Amino acid sequence: MPLKRSLAIRRAAPSDAARISRFVVALSEEFIVGEFTPQGRAHFLNDHSAANVEQRLAGDFRFYLAEDADQIAALAAIRSNTHLYYLFVGKLYQRTGLSRRLWSQVLEDSLALGNPGKFTVNASNYAVPAYEKLGFRRTESRAQKNGVLYNPMVWTLPG
Repeated sequence: MPLKRSLAIRRAAPSDAARISRFVVALSEEFIVGEFTPQGRAHFLNDHSAANVEQRLAGDFRFYLAEDADQIAALAAIRSNTHLYYLFVGKLYQRTGLSRRLWSQVLEDSLALGNPGKFTVNASNYAVPAYEKLGFRRTESRAQKNGVLYNPMVWTLPG
């Protein structure tokens, strides 16, 4: 179902790090890390701590937030203008078109900043169908690193 109102998308600031971490960890615990090894789960959740998010915000990442009042509804982040690092949508906003809006914003900004039209993502098993709907395709079968399962995918500008 489409959103009844359009949520504004804005670039995240370092002051958003703790909120982003809580949002990512909560969704990861519900939808992603249950199939990881215990050490993979610990590694993944620690990697998304507020301190690590804050470092990413200060580094080679751009973060985008869609908010509904004071709550994060969805989040996207891109590393090095080529790797889609996050595309998380809150449970209440899934299947509303919000992921497509966020991806469109990331894509538009990345192309304007010089990306030639190729993006990668390491998708969770849960997220593969959503990424496929956005035009990503698998480049390899499911992989594992440090107990974390992921699916390497790529998106290429049509034409």
